[in-house]
Amino acid sequence: MAYWIVTCSKYGIVLFLMLFLVCGFYSMRYDDVRLQNRTAALQSGFLFLTQFLAYLTVILRMQRMEYLLFYAVLQILTLALPLILSILYEGVSRIFYNHVCMLLTAGLILLTRLDLGKAARQLFIAAAAFALGLLAPWAMKRIRIPKQFGWACAGIGILALGTVLVLGQVTHGSRISWTVGGVTFQPSEFVKILYVCFLASVLDGEIRFGKVVCSALAAGAHVLILVLSRDLGSALIYFAVYVMMLTVATHRLWYPLIGLVLGAGASVVAYFLFSHVRVRVQAWRDPWSVIDDQGYQITQSLFAISRGGLFGLGIGRGTPEDIPYVETDFIFAAMAEEMGLLFCIGIILTGIALFWMIIRLCAGRKEGFYRNLCAGFGLLYAFQMFLTVGGGTRFIPLTGVTLPLISYGGSSVMTTILMFSIVQGLYQQRYEEEIRLEKETRKKARREAKGREEDGGEQ
Repeated sequence: MAYWIVTCSKYGIVLFLMLFLVCGFYSMRYDDVRLQNRTAALQSGFLFLTQFLAYLTVILRMQRMEYLLFYAVLQILTLALPLILSILYEGVSRIFYNHVCMLLTAGLILLTRLDLGKAARQLFIAAAAFALGLLAPWAMKRIRIPKQFGWACAGIGILALGTVLVLGQVTHGSRISWTVGGVTFQPSEFVKILYVCFLASVLDGEIRFGKVVCSALAAGAHVLILVLSRDLGSALIYFAVYVMMLTVATHRLWYPLIGLVLGAGASVVAYFLFSHVRVRVQAWRDPWSVIDDQGYQITQSLFAISRGGLFGLGIGRGTPEDIPYVETDFIFAAMAEEMGLLFCIGIILTGIALFWMIIRLCAGRKEGFYRNLCAGFGLLYAFQMFLTVGGGTRFIPLTGVTLPLISYGGSSVMTTILMFSIVQGLYQQRYEEEIRLEKETRKKARREAKGREEDGGEQ
């Protein structure tokens, strides 16, 4: 019986993920979150069924009660917290939150199968981030943003990155981590939020040439420090986000062309300066010629993706352990092997849906700062997802960045959840504006009706 459950569950997991996506895309017909949230309960049901089948498979294969406890905590986190959030703030999007939880679930399923200890740490950090995120809509409503806010964020970010450059720990050849009180974290992940806030503030209002130059110098300082730290993946993300946010703020399409030329030139320089860049380019161009050395990771990743087929081998039936650093750089390959290409496509579509919802929210904002902030978070998330999936499938050279919400990495998960919590705060702001406009419209209609009645009585 257990054999057939494990065998058939992979088809059910794909089915429920696709139904989850149907609910999500159906709800996007509406701009009003109140209309969107009508399908939120049904979508949460499909999220529950996806988790249930996946962890039923894990528990049957591992035969350990610790997995049942982990599953119960995950259920509380992903199903109860959205309900709490919607009770506290009527205007937040439960559909948006459900998509975040689905991505987190996909990552935790794989981490649970690979290493329960790492999965437990990831779940704890996610829970802490969600708890902090509950305060984001409240804080955004009550805290006034000073004019110097952007430059303060830039200063704090540059100081944090500079401190890591001098005092940080070396991890895989890059000086990117810092340990405080026995807790190791990656400051460049948290600085991403400050960096987007800085750009959103500076690029607000009229954008003259001097403002572009000043913002470019500050953004360049971030990128330069990351390059000196040999964190080239993060440096690429910071550079690309600046170019894309500048394009969104100015509506001038020649900025991406300039960015493309500068980025290409910087890539050539990095190729000659850094040996690990040459290794990654060689592994990307012809991994089969160096399959026993530099190309081992990417070839094992491609083997895993090809073995999985459409529906995967089943949870626990693959060999993701053959891929070095599979839980960070190559989690997408592990997903494809055990859960199938259809599941991977569904996860990519879930990420695209998140990005689309953020961009639609951005388009409806009138204030330049909040519009830029929303666009920046969406572009940051989408570009990082593209880099990770593209690197794992040999579409582009490997950059060494994590897949947001899915790869193992506490700093990345906490930063992404906090970033999306701020987006929920923007949803709440838009809802309150809509309610205020509706009240003003009704008052105006009543005044006009009363005026017509008085005019009729006088006649």
